[in-house]
Amino acid sequence: MSSMPPGVQQARAAGLWPLVGRSASLEQAAAALASRRTSLVVLSGDAGVGKTRLASELAESLENDGWRVSRLVASSSLSAVPLAALVPILGATRHDISRIGADTASLMAFVEEFATARDDEGPLLVVVDDLPQLDPLSVAVLAQLATIGSLSLLATARDGELLPEPMVSLWTSDRGLRIALSPLTVDDLDQLLPEVLGNTVAHQTIVALHGASGGNPLFLRELVAHALATGALSEQHGSWVLQGSPGGSAALGELITARLSSLGEAHLDVLERLAVCQSLPLSHLGEPELRTALGELEQRQLVQLRLEAGRYVATIAHPQYIAAVQSRVPTLRRIDLLLDHAARAEASPDRDVDAVRIATWKLDAGAPGDAELLGDAARLALLTEDFDLVARLATAAAQAGAVDTELLLIHADALIKLGRVDDALATLDAARRLDEADPADQHRTARILTMTATALVTLSSRFDEALELLDGAPERLPDAARRLLQARARILVGLERPREALAELEKIVDDGTAAEQAELDINTAVPYVALGRTDDALHITERALAAARLSDSSIPLRVAYLMRAVTLAQACRLDEARQFAADALRESIELDDELRGRQAEFTLAAVMLAMGRLESSARWLKDVIAGARTRGPRGYEPLGRGMLARVRAQQGLVAEARTVLAEVPDDLIETDSLLLLGWAWVEAVGGNAVAARERLIERTRLRMTSGDVDFASILAFDVARLGDPATAAELLGTMLAEADSPVMRLRTRTARAMVESSLDELAAVGTEWERHGYLLHAAEAFALAADAARQAGRARDAAQFVGRARSVADRTEGASTAPLHFSNELEPLTAREREIATFAARGLPSNDIATKLFLSPRTVNNHLQSAYTKLGVRSRHELPEALGLLASA
Repeated sequence: MSSMPPGVQQARAAGLWPLVGRSASLEQAAAALASRRTSLVVLSGDAGVGKTRLASELAESLENDGWRVSRLVASSSLSAVPLAALVPILGATRHDISRIGADTASLMAFVEEFATARDDEGPLLVVVDDLPQLDPLSVAVLAQLATIGSLSLLATARDGELLPEPMVSLWTSDRGLRIALSPLTVDDLDQLLPEVLGNTVAHQTIVALHGASGGNPLFLRELVAHALATGALSEQHGSWVLQGSPGGSAALGELITARLSSLGEAHLDVLERLAVCQSLPLSHLGEPELRTALGELEQRQLVQLRLEAGRYVATIAHPQYIAAVQSRVPTLRRIDLLLDHAARAEASPDRDVDAVRIATWKLDAGAPGDAELLGDAARLALLTEDFDLVARLATAAAQAGAVDTELLLIHADALIKLGRVDDALATLDAARRLDEADPADQHRTARILTMTATALVTLSSRFDEALELLDGAPERLPDAARRLLQARARILVGLERPREALAELEKIVDDGTAAEQAELDINTAVPYVALGRTDDALHITERALAAARLSDSSIPLRVAYLMRAVTLAQACRLDEARQFAADALRESIELDDELRGRQAEFTLAAVMLAMGRLESSARWLKDVIAGARTRGPRGYEPLGRGMLARVRAQQGLVAEARTVLAEVPDDLIETDSLLLLGWAWVEAVGGNAVAARERLIERTRLRMTSGDVDFASILAFDVARLGDPATAAELLGTMLAEADSPVMRLRTRTARAMVESSLDELAAVGTEWERHGYLLHAAEAFALAADAARQAGRARDAAQFVGRARSVADRTEGASTAPLHFSNELEPLTAREREIATFAARGLPSNDIATKLFLSPRTVNNHLQSAYTKLGVRSRHELPEALGLLASA
């Protein structure tokens, strides 16, 4: 997709949007009406969910199929004039309508006459927007005509509105169908927004817009239009990114205000309290008039109740209604409401449960209270992993005079999660000074050291500085040695020294608590994966995942999901790996954990690259780059660029790959193997393959020395793919002596088959790669098998493997690597011969092929005969195998 100027984007966003997420409803309604057994189809849903749009699309489709369509719009003004809405279909004047509407016999005669006149015409569809607003006489006429089969009705109605009784009677005779339209899903927006904006959209932006709109298409349009107009939604590094929270436009506010205009004073009072306070326990709405209004608001689906800590809590059902109501509350009333409910909560038996609410309400009212209350609230907010609120409350506590090392550590942890690493380092420095003045607790001192090390690594990959910070710490602080050794191990893995990392972890001899063991399992899985010990990694990540799923676990699920995803990918279980990475991203977004969010996006990109789904990988890498730049942590930007350059190079887009990599400092490329691999692909595809291979071989040996055989095997395998399979096979064979990784074995086997140019073995590894979901590796192996067949003079086999290579490569989203170029050169058939042979292989007779391609049957048969000769076959029955269609079906 190409980007467009902002003005063009705003115009496009204001136009007609594609219809997504409604295919099933459209097909169900169309099938029901086409059967002629269903007289009435009602599309129901919330205002703005897309009922009218879907009705319009359906009517247009039926009109194209030969139906006559008449569109009516019901309204409160027209409903005062009986039958006025039916003028377009009855063909009567207003004078006629007044006459026949006053006399039942005349009306029924008119209906009978209309029905008789329609007997010889085609099917008639009457579309009624907002059916409950139609006047009773019009409803009766339409119901009667639908009952006798003179027309079919397609109507819309809002949720909660009662249908007119004559229409309900159609249900009792099984001639009515109601289709409830649900809000759009995140997946629907993932399809819709790139089409509207003309380029990829960061997944976190899609989730934010879905949350703010509730999946309501009308609200979504207004949110996107407003974000474009204000610049909050902008293109960042090839992907649309939303900065800040989505805000509603004036038009959206007017739409919501119109719906609220029918509410009474008590209803608005309840909504204002909920909008200002976000959520309220039912005990806060105990006055009879408020309780009654709350029940009625729930029936209208404006308010929802949910169980929280064993009691019901009320919230406004839609985020845009919260914003709209908040905007109408004067400042003084807002302050009064906040302080009122803070006082109610303080006087309640649930005061301790509501500590976070009390502190937040007072803070929002400009009366934050004492430092102790704010500190306690920050600690409670941490339990819910609301990191933004933790940071806010901890900052307020410090401003109120809190001097608390533990609170500073809580604050720093939240800042790291939010990607605000510079602020976290400053907070940790303050904690360190307090701790040095009163070094009473070794565990606290160790937490300051390990969190500082994490921040250094996260900020800008300052691994050496972080490791130096922890040198000798386990010996100085023996009570906290377990924590410190694990922190050192994590840094050593980052420095590409997994063997040393595992040695550090093996110094931990006691089992510890269940939570401590789970944390150790997570940290041990990382070097296990790097060392190629897949079975061990699978075992302990499964155990850690089970522990993380316990309600009292201190291990965040997203951390366990990520490590499980990495391990499964090494075990050739890519679909499972992708799902765990997606689950990790979902939870990270929900909790505003930017650090884990970047890790999850990066893991998804790596899994997609392994699958050979290059454009999908590029999409996630754009998210990594844009997210790191706009929300942090910044250390993930160069990593995202390095892998994106590799993806673009494998698509043959060398100029774009160079541009992506140009913003990565040379010293980082020199020290980071992932970045070096990206550089090597760019150089090789750009014509400097020899230098690229030499650097990769050198780095492979270094990684082997440090024990990181997992990434060393990736480097070595790419050496083979870039033209030196002999060296690669030798290096990979050495690695297998200490690893049990399935993917490493397959890489080694493939490199050896490339050296031997073995048709049978290349075909076998291609089949294995395809079976495990590695499409690009499979396509390359089949292409090399075709070359081996050509060299052996086996034209038919060559054609078959060219077909298999092409069939698999078509699913790789734009791959253009060297072996795939070989398959193009090996193609024995012309484009027309392959096209005709493929149709024939799928069972089409020559005459049908001729009609489809606008050729004569003689020409088709001539091309077929030529294809038979080149492929070495004698009949159509042999074509599927010869073309490689059977294997890829």
